[in-house]
Amino acid sequence: MTLCCDGFKTAGSFTAAGEGFPNLPYATHPGHVNTTPNEQVYRNAVEGMLDQVIKGLTVQPKDAKKKKDPKPRDIVFAGTFDEVQEYFLKKEWSEGLPVVPPTLDRVDEFMKFTKRDPEEVLGILKPNNTKATVWSVAVNGVMSGCRPEYMPVLLALTEAMCDPYFAQENLGHTPATEVMTIVSGKIVEDLKFNCTQGALRPGFQANTSIGRFWRMYLRNVAGFIPHKTDKGCFGDNFRIILAENDEYIHQIGWKPFRVDRGFREEDSTVTIMTCTERTQGIEVGWPTAAGILRSIELRMADNHMFIQFFFRGQHVMPLIVLTPTIVDSLIREGFTKEDVKQHLFEHARFRLSNLGGRLTERFKIGVDAGNWPEFLGTKEEYGKFEVTKDGALAFYDKDGNYTDDGDQRFVRMLASPDDVILVVSGDPARDHMIIGAQNGFMGWPTTKKIELPENWEEMLKNRK
Repeated sequence: MTLCCDGFKTAGSFTAAGEGFPNLPYATHPGHVNTTPNEQVYRNAVEGMLDQVIKGLTVQPKDAKKKKDPKPRDIVFAGTFDEVQEYFLKKEWSEGLPVVPPTLDRVDEFMKFTKRDPEEVLGILKPNNTKATVWSVAVNGVMSGCRPEYMPVLLALTEAMCDPYFAQENLGHTPATEVMTIVSGKIVEDLKFNCTQGALRPGFQANTSIGRFWRMYLRNVAGFIPHKTDKGCFGDNFRIILAENDEYIHQIGWKPFRVDRGFREEDSTVTIMTCTERTQGIEVGWPTAAGILRSIELRMADNHMFIQFFFRGQHVMPLIVLTPTIVDSLIREGFTKEDVKQHLFEHARFRLSNLGGRLTERFKIGVDAGNWPEFLGTKEEYGKFEVTKDGALAFYDKDGNYTDDGDQRFVRMLASPDDVILVVSGDPARDHMIIGAQNGFMGWPTTKKIELPENWEEMLKNRK
């Protein structure tokens, strides 16, 4: 039996079905517990939920029939292009945009770009507990508007999705985390990914269609459907693939991102990471390297997503995307990639007085529970503090006297220089940058090598 808030009962029932419990009973609390006074929560539990719990534990529900899925080469529908669109919408196999009909001929074209067995299982995806197969990757690649030669990237992307380290089962949670996908290596040039001006703008087939594939596969195979298993409060659209500017990286002598992730320079890789919040630093190109990094660090402090996970004893791994113009200014003063990460680690700090509401409460609970990582300093440095009725922090000195120096109390935003995910991309003529907030323990950055066919160059030439 499961207990849930009123808005989550549907998600609970669909998730239970995916786990093999289609009749799992549940009890629901009317409304969200966060906005209901504690006394009312207790009354609701006794007066309303108790009867649901008793019924769920004592009444045997009717047996549910398991849905029979079609086999890989089964024809599920035949009709005109418009009829296919309507059918796919009705079946919830489309996010609302037109899909390319996945005919057997089209799918077979994708399969030419891999030697793997069509029925090979890449992993098990939740909430539907579905097998991710090579064949289903090709089918959803066709539907998303990908080209057949993108198949090696789609397979690596799906393998990353299936990796338990990434924890894709959390992607239907309330913050509606969306994923940033980073491609690094020669594959960027081979498949014509855009890595310069408008790097995250639709308009380039590889960046756009592979980004759409990610969300399509989560929907059609993993089973994340809005109003059902996907319970994101607002949600977000699929993200365009972020490609590293390999040519520029080689010019300046920096290690490419794939090497940072433990792969060889001659490899091509795909990396996925959660990116719940994304902010942009505009015109951060101050004349000095220290000024540039200071501007970036101040923008990092605007993002609460970084800091709240420390109160649970966790690390965060933010994404920092710099344009070549920004990097040019840094390397003129001798900064290496490692120097940049070290500077961010030492100087990106968050003002505690900026906390408010539930974040303040979480901070207090986390400190009381012992979740105060060593890299934040000692608890004694901050003295005693309390949470006021309006959700602010009231500080006291070591002697117990109230002090108004809360604006001068800061905590670090990074646990280690190695936690920075640093990528060079975007318009070479602009001094802008992007900060992506990684969502704590959900969606750890996960990288897979893109395995290319032995005759890749010849196959690519023939496709062109």
